[in-house]
Amino acid sequence: MVGGLSLVCGCQGPSTVNIELRKQNQKLSATIDDLQLRHNADEATIRGLQARATTVPILPEDELDQLFTTAGLQFGRLTGGYHPDPNSPGDTMLKIYVVPIDGQGDEIKAAGAFHVELFDPALGATNQIGKWDFDLQATRGDWYGHALLYTYVLSCPWQTVPTHEKLQVWVTFTDQLTHRVFTVQREVTVEVPQVVK
Repeated sequence: MVGGLSLVCGCQGPSTVNIELRKQNQKLSATIDDLQLRHNADEATIRGLQARATTVPILPEDELDQLFTTAGLQFGRLTGGYHPDPNSPGDTMLKIYVVPIDGQGDEIKAAGAFHVELFDPALGATNQIGKWDFDLQATRGDWYGHALLYTYVLSCPWQTVPTHEKLQVWVTFTDQLTHRVFTVQREVTVEVPQVVK
């Protein structure tokens, strides 16, 4: 009988204290994510103001906060090396799938300009192998908002043919509405073109 009682006591579910702690932990984690997005947006505003002349008119911060404006950038999973001919080995360019996100982390179509830099970390100190600029007019044609794509797709043909698979790409976006500047970076994998001898 005593063994049966101890078995029942040992099978109880999580205590209410543990459940409450988990709820508080999730709430704090969501708050931290929200604050991080706000912080990124504030930093981007500062960079945008520093980069522009003081005579450029922009909306006051309290008005911007009421709009769905860019608070960050997010890479798409398809970002990487690309070659249009599947029968020809080796990538001919970098394709970047990138989309602005708002303060809640949702994708938005925001007008702006992109600056892209590509690096090969294996080359040492002098390792930039490409740089591309997409102004406001160019990016209008780079937006895809149909089928399963809701993103900018930036095509960056090789300026220097890469010799290593692992590269580092930096993308800077200047939002046309708020003049905020956002930068994201990630490692990308490419198929190195074969050298013809």
